[in-house]
Amino acid sequence: MLFRFFSFLIFLCWLFISCNDNASKKKIPSDLKESSQSKPSGESLARTYCASCHIFPEPELLAKSTWQFGVLPQMAYRMGIYSDITRESLIESNAGGFLVEESNIFPRQQLVSNLEWESIKQYYIEKAPDSVFQLQKELNESNSHLKVSLSDFRISPPMITAINFNAELNQVYVADTKQDYSTLNILSSDLKSLSTLALPSAISHITHKSDTIFATLMGSFTPSDNPNGSLVKIFKRPGDKDYKGFSSVLKNLQRPVQSIFEDLNGDGLEDILVCEHGNHTGKLSLFLKRKDRGYDKRILSYDPGAAAVNIVDLNNDGLNDIIVLMGQGKERIDAYYNEGDGEFRLKNLLRFPAVYGSVSFSMVDWNKDGHADIMYVNGDNADYSRFPKPYHGLRIYINDGDDNFKEAFFQHQNGAYKAVPYDFDKDGDLDIALASFFPDLIEAPQEGFIYMENKTVNDSIAFRLSTFAGSGSGRWLVMEPTDVDQNNFPELLLGSFTGMAINGDKDGKTASQFAKNSPTLLLLKFD
Repeated sequence: MLFRFFSFLIFLCWLFISCNDNASKKKIPSDLKESSQSKPSGESLARTYCASCHIFPEPELLAKSTWQFGVLPQMAYRMGIYSDITRESLIESNAGGFLVEESNIFPRQQLVSNLEWESIKQYYIEKAPDSVFQLQKELNESNSHLKVSLSDFRISPPMITAINFNAELNQVYVADTKQDYSTLNILSSDLKSLSTLALPSAISHITHKSDTIFATLMGSFTPSDNPNGSLVKIFKRPGDKDYKGFSSVLKNLQRPVQSIFEDLNGDGLEDILVCEHGNHTGKLSLFLKRKDRGYDKRILSYDPGAAAVNIVDLNNDGLNDIIVLMGQGKERIDAYYNEGDGEFRLKNLLRFPAVYGSVSFSMVDWNKDGHADIMYVNGDNADYSRFPKPYHGLRIYINDGDDNFKEAFFQHQNGAYKAVPYDFDKDGDLDIALASFFPDLIEAPQEGFIYMENKTVNDSIAFRLSTFAGSGSGRWLVMEPTDVDQNNFPELLLGSFTGMAINGDKDGKTASQFAKNSPTLLLLKFD
């Protein structure tokens, strides 16, 4: 299944992540020092420092005020400039703080001179537009294919973070977060509560094996580097009807957001791949199962922002490969080609601008040529540039057969978070359900869900867009396929999360109304 929150809780998308592994070794280049004879332009300085590890962020991507008051002050800290704050206040006083110190995220020594920094600031402020414009879309709200059912299951305020459907038991597992703990709610096929279990932190991902549930606990709901996340196994004790106990499978994880079980080294034992999203630091970690029931941890990437993974045989060699979406500044999709015996070969497939807000993706053979294509969703909008963005939405990248991917389609959606491809109208091609956690809830809340009916002709990808009445009634952080009526055709279960401020809601009244009136769960059926 696609990633759930997935990246979900990517509440901060740090725009400028410089190569901090080497930051302590960097010196200001001699040709960039202050000089009365030659002063490099703000653009050349920005391209030198800001593009050292990720795609150069063009000024046109953000509005002038956003650069000046939102992003540039954060960038200054990464350059070792602390004019309005103390360096110590940026670092947690826990084990996560030690990891940040060790990685030198916030340099002790200034990496650029004051004059150079002013030139960089001036370049962005002068070149950026006054506003970033996006067109509103027309959506038909009377789609006859969509049938909406409201569940009687209610949590107030709704703060759903993960959903998982167990087809074997025909049950639905729904995670809801509280201030300092989380609840796992076991629901019947008619979405009635069967039992509830409290867990010590927010749940970002749920999976299962028969009647055993595995929940990924973030440790910290808000951005943190503290390695206090975990993967737990939730079970029924002998003779018990309800789930009453849990035990740790993995500990000391950095704000994990997804855990996938798969035998990746071919020894017949199930390994675990974990996206340790973190904050300033993080990891993509592979836990190789040992015969004595323990695990050996292997770190595939030390970058923060591992948001979602898909396991597919990308190069058709009979071995499952790891495809991962990375956020937190160095936004990209990487492939780890499985070469057997636990060895992997890394290849970057796609890179995105640091402001894109990458959230989720899926591998799907869109054009049915036998090669996996990429469906990519970006729309995280809880960082230092909170406004509707014309580059948020869904993109389809077509594989040329050699794992080179080219963009073939873009659909704009403010705050896009999750896409589910399926032949919903049963006409032989793939349609797409697209949900948003950050739609324009003030002006166009109905874009919280878009049904994209495939109208492609030959190689020209096209869709008819529609939604349903009430699509703007919740904030859809979670969208999960289910089959609760057991007809071998999926429904979509939407989960609302209302525990967050709304962009443009100056007095907080809109957020308050959502918290009070939003449905907790909403079930969409396709006729």
